[in-house]
Amino acid sequence: MADGILIAGLVMIFVSAEVILRGAVGIARQFDMPPLYTGIFVVAVLTVFPELFVTYRAATMGRPEMALGGIIGSNLIDLLLVMGLGALIHPMAAPPKVLFRDGGALLVGAVLLVIISLTGELTRQFGIVLLLASAAYVGLIAVTDWRRTPDHSVPTARALFRSEGEMPSLLGAFVLLVLGLIALALGAHLAVLGGIHLAREIGWSETTIGLTLIAAGLSSPKLLVTLTAAVRGQTSIAVGQILGACAFNLLLVLGLVAVIQPFAVPEQLRKFDVFLLAGASFILLPLIAMRWRLSRPRGVLLMIAYGCYLAFILVRQGLPLPVNL
Repeated sequence: MADGILIAGLVMIFVSAEVILRGAVGIARQFDMPPLYTGIFVVAVLTVFPELFVTYRAATMGRPEMALGGIIGSNLIDLLLVMGLGALIHPMAAPPKVLFRDGGALLVGAVLLVIISLTGELTRQFGIVLLLASAAYVGLIAVTDWRRTPDHSVPTARALFRSEGEMPSLLGAFVLLVLGLIALALGAHLAVLGGIHLAREIGWSETTIGLTLIAAGLSSPKLLVTLTAAVRGQTSIAVGQILGACAFNLLLVLGLVAVIQPFAVPEQLRKFDVFLLAGASFILLPLIAMRWRLSRPRGVLLMIAYGCYLAFILVRQGLPLPVNL
């Protein structure tokens, strides 16, 4: 029963995330919003709405393990597994601007999360700092991509990528947006509720559920977009999307949730996983900076790294690994 609730919630999150983006992009097109602003304020921000809704719901239900575990786990899946799979399909090229700007924002978020974890609590004051950093990041994107062509602007390219095909009417787009938001709120509630009950049924900690199952569901929309972009050879979109989404998760999502519902940083996450995320962020950027592309061998290395982390989570949970050496 619990696994069914969790799966239903994650499926609703996946579907509603796409519906929300389609509705919001449709509204932006109806009002002739410039592609750059569509890419920043519509596509980039709404991409992290699944993380925002789930994190907020978990925090309000008194489940900080799932709230922060989902963010950390989702970022690790995006940075290691999704980026690695994308590179395996097509080497992931990234211009220096994307690496320094979006990667730099990711590092700022990772460092701030480490500082927060050392204090033991994500307070409203820290939330305000994260939101200010998020606003500075948005401003930096707008300034550096002003009047840039899609070939030199990831937000613009993402907006055009999302605008492909026939768009709904203004009324249809508005209906999609509203229905998507309602479905996402319900999906987030079901995912957290299902995760809580599943943890009790199978004897897993809520931290493990958040880092694995919840995180996988949150990363699934970005996985689809990344693989699609990699197949098309639009790798700068994929890299920019992943780095930007991970930065917004740490700055915007945690900032908003902290201002509304502060919570303590779970001890298990504070001792290891927070530092692992920071380490993965710092290691990934030099790998991409080598010739400004993530090659297939380095992509495989990232996937192996995530596999090792997943094995560590299972061992920490107390589950034996079926490995005979």
